[in-house]
Amino acid sequence: MTYATQSDLFRLGLPEGALRGVSPSTIEDALEAASRLADSYLRARYDLPLASWGRGLTRAVALIAAYDLMSRRGYDPTRPGQENLRMRYEDAIRWLEGVAAGKVDPGVEDATPEVSSSAIQAVTRERRWP
Repeated sequence: MTYATQSDLFRLGLPEGALRGVSPSTIEDALEAASRLADSYLRARYDLPLASWGRGLTRAVALIAAYDLMSRRGYDPTRPGQENLRMRYEDAIRWLEGVAAGKVDPGVEDATPEVSSSAIQAVTRERRWP
């Protein structure tokens, strides 16, 4: 399961034209890899897989995948005007570090439902035989 789709990538990470000529399967692989990287931070606080997640996680995964894809295309962050992509990637990693440290609430729900002790009740029925 990925936390971002290709449409999320183009909406939040890169303009679609930036990946012209890159196969959809390569894009999916980058989104999958970015999602697994996010999992490595999420598992510090949550049981995986997640049942739901917020837009912050989708954005972080899209930014990480965008950086990975552009790096494979020869992106050079040292060129003037090109540092933005690297800064957004680093921001996404810092956000995930904040999630792992409990400083950021990513709006996720893990797959293990919480059961409060007040929700557990024993029900007994008295059976009477004639």
